[in-house]
Amino acid sequence: MADDSPRYRRIAEVLARNGLAAVAAQIGLGEHLPHAVRRHLPAIERTGGPARLRHALEELGPTFVKLGQMLSTRKDLLPAEYTEELRRLRDDTVTVPFAQVSAVIERELGAGPQELFAHFDETPLASASIGQAHLGRLRDGREVVVKIRKPGVSDVVLADLELMRVLAAAAAREWETARDIDVVSLVAGFDRTMRAELDYRSEAAHAARMRENLADDASVRIPAVLEELTTAEVLTEERVTGVRIDDIHALDAAGIDRPALASRATSTLVRMVLVDGFFHADPHPGNMFVGEDGVITLIDFGMVGRLGESVRENLLRLMFALTHDDHEAAVSALVRLAPPQGPLDRRRLTRDVGALLESLSAQPLGEMSIAAIVERLTGLLRHHHLQLPADVSTLLRVLVLTESVAVVLDPAFSLTAVLAKVAPVAMAELLSPEALARRARDTGVNALRLGSDLPDRASRMLDDYEARGLPVRLHPEDLDRAVERLEGTADRLIVGMTMSALLVSIGTVLAAQPGRARLRDPLMIASGGATALLGTYLAAGAGPARRLGRMVRRGIVGR
Repeated sequence: MADDSPRYRRIAEVLARNGLAAVAAQIGLGEHLPHAVRRHLPAIERTGGPARLRHALEELGPTFVKLGQMLSTRKDLLPAEYTEELRRLRDDTVTVPFAQVSAVIERELGAGPQELFAHFDETPLASASIGQAHLGRLRDGREVVVKIRKPGVSDVVLADLELMRVLAAAAAREWETARDIDVVSLVAGFDRTMRAELDYRSEAAHAARMRENLADDASVRIPAVLEELTTAEVLTEERVTGVRIDDIHALDAAGIDRPALASRATSTLVRMVLVDGFFHADPHPGNMFVGEDGVITLIDFGMVGRLGESVRENLLRLMFALTHDDHEAAVSALVRLAPPQGPLDRRRLTRDVGALLESLSAQPLGEMSIAAIVERLTGLLRHHHLQLPADVSTLLRVLVLTESVAVVLDPAFSLTAVLAKVAPVAMAELLSPEALARRARDTGVNALRLGSDLPDRASRMLDDYEARGLPVRLHPEDLDRAVERLEGTADRLIVGMTMSALLVSIGTVLAAQPGRARLRDPLMIASGGATALLGTYLAAGAGPARRLGRMVRRGIVGR
């Protein structure tokens, strides 16, 4: 890192002023600290740890505020007092002048707002760190919301992301805690999220996918994006009408059934997570509106979460284990969901999970709070150095947020009870013949790809040995044993690749013709028999081939 970098000096000074000089040193900024520490030493002891971290992030600008907001969701990484304090971080709400807004629209869309819209409100509807929104009306009469990325913010964010990458690498080298939480991967994930937020085309794609996923659900609405008026820096979507989902007085005045509304809102979330594996990652009340017809409208798809089938399956297994007091199943699901970041004491983990389940079983299911369960669970993960994937951590935050909204609507509502009812149904879908066929096909394709890559990988490895000048000596007396081991591996690889090809074929047929997913179907009987016979043939035929190979090699070596 450059000694004359003003940004590095600025970070060191801000950290020191907020009593975080030790942190600055541990992330590679020690060379910038002496003067800053002397200058701001009197202020170091005046504020508590979590609060001074929040103050420092706010001083450092929008990218660091966004980082803090992301960390506020990671209860598996940070103590509760830190995550609670970081939740108080707020985006910069300073607006940019209309002249700059107009210039962005003209540059991006080829004409100014006066030409493109019948009306365009010069006063911002809302403002955040990356962009601000304005109301408009198209010439065909449709009301729209136009989001504009603030000029210059992209350069600042991208520069800060590069800086964070450098600091994360330095922290991982010097700070054991940074290595424990895998700060490099953490920053890399944050980098991807921020780059997507900078490009409104990503948000438009997220909204389109969500709209397609929920097209058959009449209880929820996703605003349509106007693609012809959307670019990386401008997003135009239809305007939402309605009241915030937490505006109890307005909902009651409109005659909305609040318990039913809470049920619909949570059902939509559960579907997003467990069925689609693609969910809104920031469903706070300001992003959820209710129309006169009771339909819920979701807005702002800058942040989304994605969960693959295997992750969803493990989540369901964990939920099932937690509600059925199954210690071993809960531990297995936890370890698959959150890989250990070091040596794992499984016996101790099982004991702690058992204590958690005992405390949960002491109260009725309907009285369990998701927030309390998540608090206990993430504390357990942190204690055992188990780290959740970012999207799963985001999901836990979304569950807590959704529960808080639902309880405002209906104090008797229990998200835990809803999840307990849905889990078996969702698990049955994930383990259906069609889903298993897709998974078999995907596994087979991956195995075939790995097998085809092996020769190239081996060649590159040998080239690397040669380039480094490392000698490779073969002794004839060891050749048979070495080649036999390689042949055994090759035999298993051939069998595996052949089986994979058959699985791909069967999986493709099942995916295309779900009705065939029955054990008595003639195609299934024939395919299963062919797979077994071919596998047996290949395994039995491998021995004579190896013996013939040894005879040939001995003849060659003996010459």
